[in-house]
Amino acid sequence: MPALFADKRGTLHLTFGRSDTIFYAASTDGGLSFTKPVAAGILPDLVAGAKRGPQVAANGQFVVITAVNQAGNLFAYRLDRPRGTWQAGGALNDVSDVAKEGFQGLAVGGDGTFHAAWLDLRGDRHNKIAGTISTDGGMTWKANRVLYRSPDSTVCECCQVSVAAQGQHVYVQFRNFLNGSRDLHLLHSADGGRTYEPAQKLGQGTWKLKACPMDGGRVALTPDAQPLTVWRREGTIYFCKPGQLEQAVAEGRNCTLTATANGPLLAWETRGTLFVKPSQREAVAVGEGQLPNLAATGSSAVCAWEQTGQVVVATLPLN
Repeated sequence: MPALFADKRGTLHLTFGRSDTIFYAASTDGGLSFTKPVAAGILPDLVAGAKRGPQVAANGQFVVITAVNQAGNLFAYRLDRPRGTWQAGGALNDVSDVAKEGFQGLAVGGDGTFHAAWLDLRGDRHNKIAGTISTDGGMTWKANRVLYRSPDSTVCECCQVSVAAQGQHVYVQFRNFLNGSRDLHLLHSADGGRTYEPAQKLGQGTWKLKACPMDGGRVALTPDAQPLTVWRREGTIYFCKPGQLEQAVAEGRNCTLTATANGPLLAWETRGTLFVKPSQREAVAVGEGQLPNLAATGSSAVCAWEQTGQVVVATLPLN
């Protein structure tokens, strides 16, 4: 799955994996054109299928990509933006072979700190949410912390973890497994990831399911750091602001969103067709494929997705 990130300068960052190579490209014109993809790093046994692919975030000094291998270990790769050079950073997990599901999220806070979270098997071989931070652009990572452990022994085993950060606010969205239900939950830190509030369930409904749906949704933040979430329950995509009723959007799967100056922008797939829905407007089909990702900058947004093994990018006007 391709991953996108828009930084404060308006630069769009794109990453994806192919075989053992992690590729990176950038756009400075709102997604109208991207640089030729370059190899940011080589990771033997790279995991890049479904939503397990490399993740990207950037501050003014560094672009950081995180990726996981089949053994369940997470690694970082760093671009020094002024120098234009890539180098391998440090390992994220401080216990070996614990991220075997391969689902991870990455974001950067207002002070330039990178925040990562993932599904982690440490200790009891049950999945939980673990995280770490880097203050030097991914070269080193702090001691890991378990951010959430389900009282029913495990969180949902095969759903993407989503991370968003702004200022000192950090949010981690994941699918939980409680009392037989697989509902989305949200963690929030108001102090740059030092402490987290108890996990909050998203939406009023529930999904009783004996298997993992492999669909984790996305959290994004408005300019004033208010969280917006999108996720799937059964066959329906829902948009939800924490603490409020969820709003049914459409039938589909593999949903994502980004915050824009005009409100939330959503994307998802329905039977092989990719749809994008701006706030207060009807959804429009943008192409065939799967696994969309979104980023917005200025007056436009970009949707990237996978189509028969290739990465496709479309620019979407927001006005």
